[in-house]
Amino acid sequence: MPAFAADLAIRIVAAIRARKLTQAGAVRLLKIDQPKISRLVHGRPSGFSTERLMRFLSLLGRDIEIVVKRAPRSRRQGQVRVVANRLI
Repeated sequence: MPAFAADLAIRIVAAIRARKLTQAGAVRLLKIDQPKISRLVHGRPSGFSTERLMRFLSLLGRDIEIVVKRAPRSRRQGQVRVVANRLI
């Protein structure tokens, strides 16, 4: 799993906690079963596509912004990262 997918999962858990959702509430909102919510909450997001994780964030009221820009000259290869103004 790409590292940025784990970052997205961290943001999902933070959003669930910020909304004070129980796992049952998250199940209803995200329309997935409880074992999958449990996997996310316990830091095991494998099996979820990046697109699906972004959809969860959207359902939790989070905007997602993708910016593509040239890498600095000091690096040959670009990088992917998740940046948030606040964790929630």
